[in-house]
Amino acid sequence: MSREYPGIARSFEGESFTMPVSGPVTSPCETKPLRLIHVGPCFMNGGVEQQTLSLAKFFDPRRIDFVKCLVTNPELLSERAAAAMPIPVEYCAPTDLHRFADKCDVMLLWGDGFNEWLRPACPALCVFVAHGESWWTAQTLAESNQVVDHAIAVSQRVWDRACGSVPSTVILNGVDASHLGQTCSRDAVRTRLGFAPQDFVLGSVGRFSEEKQMPLLIEAVARLPREFKLLLVGHGARRNELLDQANEQIPGRFAFVSATDYLGDYYHAMDAFSLVSAHEGFGLVIAEAMLSERPVIVTDVGFVPEIIQDRVNGLVVDPTPDSIAAAARRLQQHPHWARGLAAEGRAIANEHFHAARMARQYEQLLWQLWRQNVGAKVGEAAV
Repeated sequence: MSREYPGIARSFEGESFTMPVSGPVTSPCETKPLRLIHVGPCFMNGGVEQQTLSLAKFFDPRRIDFVKCLVTNPELLSERAAAAMPIPVEYCAPTDLHRFADKCDVMLLWGDGFNEWLRPACPALCVFVAHGESWWTAQTLAESNQVVDHAIAVSQRVWDRACGSVPSTVILNGVDASHLGQTCSRDAVRTRLGFAPQDFVLGSVGRFSEEKQMPLLIEAVARLPREFKLLLVGHGARRNELLDQANEQIPGRFAFVSATDYLGDYYHAMDAFSLVSAHEGFGLVIAEAMLSERPVIVTDVGFVPEIIQDRVNGLVVDPTPDSIAAAARRLQQHPHWARGLAAEGRAIANEHFHAARMARQYEQLLWQLWRQNVGAKVGEAAV
């Protein structure tokens, strides 16, 4: 069994409805695509950038012309991440953002407060994407409420916690499956990483940062027998700290990998995937693991309350080493059940987590907002 989740659930002043997402919405006003510019504080190698890259790849160019990405902090602009985008990614001083108002129909904003920067001249339609559930997202959205027409929350939890100040819609993120490509077999990858066939490999993918709580995974494996191993795939400021902890607590029982492409090699090398973050807006790597048919061990963050049913399509644990260790041991002791859990997870991920679905929903919402907001303004001006 799995939960049903509507394609788009929009809330406006307490009312909600579901919008169909099976095909494009046509309108007499759609004679040319909406020109869209994406604006945010950084462009690195995280989930936001993966989501933006997926939109750029999967938008229908007949409906959305994705013009460029503007980054307001030049120190947080990765040349490698920018090179992967099929559209220009460039720095723009925050005080110059208003100069792009007449160069697009829609600005897709995130991560900053935009009231001061866009009030001199605002695009016809401004939509804020709320990527996080923490106080920071709520604060930046509140500091953008004078210029933002609508917000998109990447999960229901984000909608609940961060989007109370403006009309908003929930659209779940999607995964570009090509990101999960493989270059060799599971056995070959495991051998290269030093894992034996009988090992149970618990893995995680993501930034080595405080909120991901990866030290808990090291502590969990330390509580388990020696055949339990740990694979951490990612990058970040806490890498050396995590290496030191792993060498002290689980020497010879772990591997660290830095990778951004062909992540399927590493997902398929795992026997179970775990993300035990303190908070997440969505948790894109959970969706990737589910699409890779790995059983997932996760904390109650991001989209987890909406999609994951404990012991049906994943395991929901407390953020403690003992809880994580018990879940991993349960999967190892019941391999047939673990495979069934993973298969159910893959089925629901196939239904909800593909990038093309996300792009269609963005297109429909942006055109709906354009007709409602911009069309109404044009009609008022003509009277």
